[in-house]
Order: sequence, then C-alpha cells, then structure tokens
Amino acid sequence: MEFIQSIYNIVNDYWILSIAVGLISAFVESFLPILPLVAIVTANAALFGMIPGFVISWLGSVSGTICLFWAVKKLSYGKFVKFLKNEKVEKAIDWVEEKGFKLLFLAYACPFLPACVITISQGLSKRDSADFISAVVAGKLVMFFIISYIGKDIIGFITNPIKVLTLALITFVAWKIGNKLNKDLENYEHKKINED
Repeated sequence: MEFIQSIYNIVNDYWILSIAVGLISAFVESFLPILPLVAIVTANAALFGMIPGFVISWLGSVSGTICLFWAVKKLSYGKFVKFLKNEKVEKAIDWVEEKGFKLLFLAYACPFLPACVITISQGLSKRDSADFISAVVAGKLVMFFIISYIGKDIIGFITNPIKVLTLALITFVAWKIGNKLNKDLENYEHKKINED
C-alpha cells in the first residue's frame, strides 16, 4: 500500500511529466506490442482518474497507431518493406479488405487481437487513410473506455461481485470475438489455398 501511495505522490508532484510518461507509453506500445497495453491504460486511469486517464491513453495509442500505419504506408512502396509481404500477410490483407470497416473496428476494440500486425497489414494494403483512422478511433475508444472504467477504482472493482461478473462477461465476449476472427482468417487462408 505504501508503494501505491508513493506513486500517487510522484504523480501529484510531477503532474506534467507523469502525463507525458502515460501518453508516450501508450504511443510506443503501438510500435512495440510486447508492452502491456491493458496495464498502461489501467495505470493511467488509476493515477489520473477515469476520464483524464482514458483521454491520455486513447490519444497516445491512437496517434501511435496512425503514425505506424502512415510509416508502413510510406515505406511500402520501397524495397525496404518488401520482405514483410509474404503469402500469409497477403492473405490477411485480402481478408481484411473483404471484411472492411467492421473487422477493423472489432480488431481495435478487442484486446485479444494483435493490433500491431493488423496496423502493419493495413499500411501495406491499399486501405484508405480516412477509413482506417475512423476504425482505429472508434475501436480504441470502446476498448479504452471499458479498461479505464475498471482501472479508476481497481480495488473497489475487485471487491464488487457484480462488477467482477460484468468484467468476466465482457472479457469472455471479447475473447470469443477475437477467437472467431482468428478462425475466420484461418478459414479464409485455407479457402485461398484450395482455390490456388
């Protein structure tokens, strides 16, 4: 408990620096998916409050994802990124192109899908920037709002059985959606292989 209190004190003493760290952490996670996005969003909500923490995480992650998309899109015309375009990536690109906005929205709203891979595949595809950005903004809005709601009062959340059951239900639904989308991609790949 003293450790948590000391973190709160640091945040209060170095407000702007703390906001910058929260924002940059969410931004960098777009490029390095090994960073725990759910933990970053939860920490921001716990330290800054639900709405400020949500806004910090959402702005950082959305801007990072858009920057990654544009960087890959810019580099995709050169030889530097040609090695990324293998048969599996090409099939993933076709699959997302076929499904459109709905799939992109779900991919960014579901924490169980590799958003970084989807961003890279969309940068390599002919995806319109406006269509991509609207899916990222809307999808991450939903996911981050739910995570921030939980993170604002993590201890109170854990001790309330109704909130725990609601979280379990949301997590299960998100996992089922992610699992179904992964199976759809595998089925699409098998179908393409059989057609070829």
